[in-house]
Amino acid sequence: MAEIFIKYNPYKLETIICIDGEHVANNSELNVGEKRLQEWVEELPILLQEECNEDYFDLTFQGTSMDFEDLQESAEQAKEKGMTINLTHIPVKEVAHMELAIEEVFDEIIHGPIEELKTKDLQDAFKKALNSEFEITVVATMSAGKSTLINALLQRKIMPSSQEACTATIARIKDTDDPEFFAVAYDEDGNKITSVSDVQLEDMAKLNANEMVSTIVIEGDIPFTSTEEMSLVLIDTPGPNNSRDENHLKTTYKNLNDSSKALVLYILNATQLGVNDDSTLLDAVANSMKVGGKQSKDRYLFVVNKIDNFRKGDDDVEQSLEKVRKYLADRDIHNPNLFPAAALPALDIRELMGNSDTIDEDLEDEILMTARKLNRNHELHLENYATLTSSTKKKIVDRLKQVSDGDKENLETALIHTGIPAIEETIKLYVEKYARTAKIKNVVDTFQKKLESSRAFEETKNVIAENTEKHEQIRQQIVQVEEKLNSGDEAKKFKGKILCCRYSCCYI
Repeated sequence: MAEIFIKYNPYKLETIICIDGEHVANNSELNVGEKRLQEWVEELPILLQEECNEDYFDLTFQGTSMDFEDLQESAEQAKEKGMTINLTHIPVKEVAHMELAIEEVFDEIIHGPIEELKTKDLQDAFKKALNSEFEITVVATMSAGKSTLINALLQRKIMPSSQEACTATIARIKDTDDPEFFAVAYDEDGNKITSVSDVQLEDMAKLNANEMVSTIVIEGDIPFTSTEEMSLVLIDTPGPNNSRDENHLKTTYKNLNDSSKALVLYILNATQLGVNDDSTLLDAVANSMKVGGKQSKDRYLFVVNKIDNFRKGDDDVEQSLEKVRKYLADRDIHNPNLFPAAALPALDIRELMGNSDTIDEDLEDEILMTARKLNRNHELHLENYATLTSSTKKKIVDRLKQVSDGDKENLETALIHTGIPAIEETIKLYVEKYARTAKIKNVVDTFQKKLESSRAFEETKNVIAENTEKHEQIRQQIVQVEEKLNSGDEAKKFKGKILCCRYSCCYI
């Protein structure tokens, strides 16, 4: 049995691996360099097996709880290959604590004694790093309910659904925590066409129908997250058959590219699997998922929407999800992160919970009927089928316990059963695991560069100061020489010394 110790710092991308108390060799495959744990954690069991020629390991991991969860998943998969990895976790400071610490350091810099670190460019660089954006690209097959799902995440009807108009523009929805949405429309050359305050569904439908409009930038509140953590940007992309110009497709494929770290929600219609699909998009997804280890897999969430249309006895959720897995596997997408969802019921429930006065009685009856269907039919508790980590699953279970009261018309429990909260929690986990740790690294790197620049400036000042001092000494010596040259006997003696020195130097 080999004793393994791994220390991983996600904020600096530093990894230390020891086997039986000794650091792994520089030429070892276990010397992973400056890579994210998620890029090599799936290969770790095989690498350990090859390095140690053993199948049994005691592994101690020092790192964040999120990264430890990925290590646990890898250890579970290793069991299928006949390996045993006993895990011990040494916790470290989590993301939220590190962000707070960095902000405290930044505050000390701004109010500290080093004037060179109080420059505007340093403050701007820090603010930009601390307030960085994180993009989530939303793509879908036709009639998959993409706009409805986005509305469910926004908890209001803003994006036109297929009943009003198909998405023909790119919409960038940036989280600002402002309850009132503001939109600016641009043409394909980036020229502003118009702006709209307090944006409503009707406004977005008009902008979407305007042939001159290519991109709409929207700012407002994305309720399930906060700008204190990260400013999310939902990018609503038109389908390949409905793009207004080729730049739309370029944007979509750019965010699907393996070099991109943007999260992708790929929405499928559970009732029309494979219908109206775009094989080119799925090929791009498959190619992207093959590069970059676990992170490449983590950044794709396949949302299987419209599960609420299933009828008890006629349709089976698990069998349908198995069809989705096979459907994606046939396109070389394996072990996908699946999230069954009922986006329209989630949107309706949230609207009833937040704006009950604006909903008529007939619609309210329909929503309550759907809530009863979701609550009493355990097969439609969609959170149970989602690809969740243990910590995320615990959050969902705890949330259910807090709101459950046995009432079949309980809107809060029905909302959880729609699967939308599970998607939101997974997005938050991805942001915390990847985007926020990258933000911390960016902030630290920014500070180090500025600090090095400041040190160089200080060194330059010191050199100038030293040279100034030497210059003064030389000047004083020149004055003394001139005085001696201008004074009788002293001048003769001094000139004699100079002549002796000149003749002596000729022979050196």
